[in-house]
Amino acid sequence: MTARLPGAASRVDPARARVLELLGLPSLDSLRPTAVRVEPLGSDEAVESSRVELDTADGDTIPCLLLTPHGRHRADVIAVHQHAGDFAVGKREPAGRAGDPSLAYGATLAAAGARVIMPDLLGFEERRRAWTDEPAADERLDALFRVANGSSLQAKHTSDIATVTSWMTETNPTEAGPGIIGHSLGGQVALFALALDSRLTSGVVSCGLGTLASFEAARIRHNPAWFVPGLTAAGDVALIAAAVDRPLLVASGTDDALFPLDGVHHVLDAFRPDVVTAELFPGGHTMPPHVTAAAVRHLVPA
Repeated sequence: MTARLPGAASRVDPARARVLELLGLPSLDSLRPTAVRVEPLGSDEAVESSRVELDTADGDTIPCLLLTPHGRHRADVIAVHQHAGDFAVGKREPAGRAGDPSLAYGATLAAAGARVIMPDLLGFEERRRAWTDEPAADERLDALFRVANGSSLQAKHTSDIATVTSWMTETNPTEAGPGIIGHSLGGQVALFALALDSRLTSGVVSCGLGTLASFEAARIRHNPAWFVPGLTAAGDVALIAAAVDRPLLVASGTDDALFPLDGVHHVLDAFRPDVVTAELFPGGHTMPPHVTAAAVRHLVPA
């Protein structure tokens, strides 16, 4: 079951249609797994852990960790991992099994009563390309090949998340429909997904909001998925914000060197009225405990 918010337009929103055009993607609810494999991994007092593999229409496989609370879960959430230049760690970080413990938001949400799925994005953990001994160079080369073929790395991330969303909405869903959360690259991917996929009903973007213009002005070396051909001319990331019509919590550090504050404000100003709640905190590229707590309140009903 997939919920629609009251008053949600049945026609395709112009901003959403334009972003789909830039990414070269169809309606995202048409992207479904071609095969699924689920392997139980065990359980503890609070949650059951499973490994889920989703085969995609483009011949890829998305390995995921799934945390399911015992009893009836109160929310469904897709938790997307960060980048941080650490290609060996993907889905295990939000699951609390590797990486930065402060970014174990998937495990925190599961403990609060959400069924949480955490996929590896392309290039990370089990999906490392291993073309060379430099994962970052592999990522750039992959992105360039996609651009040369008329697509982008962001389009691949978005289509993969749509495939995960399809599986979540078709397997023991909650009435409200799934939400999505991510930090840094995960927040970027969550923003695009929330803007383009009407099946997602709420979202959290942690330290993943800014403009391409601000990155260019400061010569910030961001992950290559940001660089969608034609996006700047079409309105920059403000165009993505204009397509969001679901409740969104945005958290940004006022001293985040990767996301200049003028770019953050520019995108915040582009959201529709009453869509976004902004938490601007003193600090850098982090997810403080009060932001994680706010994310749980935003995504999991009391």
